[in-house]
Amino acid sequence: MNKREQKKAAIRAELGIESPKEYKPRKKRKPMTEEQKAKARENLAKARAARAPAKISSIHPNVLALPDDHPLSAVKVKSWLKYNQDMLKSMKSQKDSKERKERMQYQIVENYVKNLKIYLKDSVWSDHRFGERMENKMEWTTIAEGDSSWRTKKK
Repeated sequence: MNKREQKKAAIRAELGIESPKEYKPRKKRKPMTEEQKAKARENLAKARAARAPAKISSIHPNVLALPDDHPLSAVKVKSWLKYNQDMLKSMKSQKDSKERKERMQYQIVENYVKNLKIYLKDSVWSDHRFGERMENKMEWTTIAEGDSSWRTKKK
């Protein structure tokens, strides 16, 4: 028993506290033989082969179906998201800045990050810009025009 443990025991005796229960040390495993290791490797390989491929449920299937060279592919959008999240962390001090332009820049990046997350989850692009630094403009196209007959006044 070293000095520290002796002091602890003296203090416990002085205060009338029982010594803590001593736990039985955990028994160590026996080392595996080479045959057992080979059998374990074989079983693990068999289990890994039988396992189904991982499903990416956090990304919308339409986004996953896009090829990697597509402008809005999941791989590119994830890299943009990572870059902008890092940028947002570095701009944290601008959030409550007295300068209006700094606050606005922070809010723009914050909303862009939110829109990137929405796109990955729902496959709906809700921003007018895209790219790592929001350098490209989105071109909107009309797929089907709505019915505007309700707007015209009947006389």
